[in-house]
Formats: sequence, structure tokens, C-alpha cells
Amino acid sequence: MNAGDDRRTGRTGTGGVRTARSRLLGATILALSLAAALIGCRRQVIFEGAEMQRATGTVKIAAPAPLCGCANVTNITGQPLRLGAVFNSRTTGSTVLPPGQRLQFRFDWAGPATDDFYVIEGTTESGQHVDLTKALRLQVSQWQDCSTATCSYAPLGMNVGEKAH
Repeated sequence: MNAGDDRRTGRTGTGGVRTARSRLLGATILALSLAAALIGCRRQVIFEGAEMQRATGTVKIAAPAPLCGCANVTNITGQPLRLGAVFNSRTTGSTVLPPGQRLQFRFDWAGPATDDFYVIEGTTESGQHVDLTKALRLQVSQWQDCSTATCSYAPLGMNVGEKAH
């Protein structure tokens, strides 16, 4: 050590050397700043597909933008099912599906937000909730251009994306 050096701080008499502690503090602040920036820039994932939701007994469904899909659902119960399609808490359409019958319908991409998808709910004719994961068989076609899709939006009306976006 030279005259003027301080062992406690690691500083030299010239003041040009930073301490190990200050370098560590600077690196920690930099790392925390980068982590905060990355958390703020998380990528949003837009749902696309058709999934039976076991927790709620519903079907979650949406096509990738700007395409459509055709789905077939078959009532595999011995009772009629009332099916209702919902988008952002608003019913877009409904129908009653008799036992053993199949319904084909079209659905679009629903919109650009992470919560833009359709939910199909089921009830008995008396209004009791039906677990659709146990009551329906679901099949979905390959994605297709909405203008040439061979199935209809009726009766569930899942065309909010095509109409509004």
C-alpha cells in the first residue's frame, strides 16, 4: 500500500479505484433493473384452439387470427343439452342439442386481446349446470379462411372477431 491508501475502503490516495462492495452494489442494481424491464415486457399469448375445461365443465374455443374453424359436438348423454356460447360475459347464441345428436358450427378468432375467446356452457333444459367434458364429444377441423368455411356460425354465433375487429 502507498501512502494515503485506506485498507477499510480499498480506495487509493488518488480516488480512482472502486471498492468491491460498490461494484457488487452496482451490479445488483443493474440486474434488478433488467429483471424489472423484462417483467414489464412479457409477451401476451392469445388463445387459439379448442379445449375442454375440466375445472369449469365448459369448452374454451377460438381460431388463430384471422382464420376460422369448424367444430362438431355430439351429445353423448341421454338427455337434451342446452348449449350457450359466451364472449366476454355476453351470450352470442344458444341451441338445444338432443341426445345422440351432432351439431356442426363455425367459430372465428374472437379478437386480439388475451381474454378474447369463446366459452361454451351447458345446462339441462331445467337450467342445471352440465359438465360438458363428460357430456360432449368435440372434434375440430383444420383452420380455414372464414369466407370459404363450409360450416355455419348458426346457432352459436361465434363470429365476434370477424364482425368487430
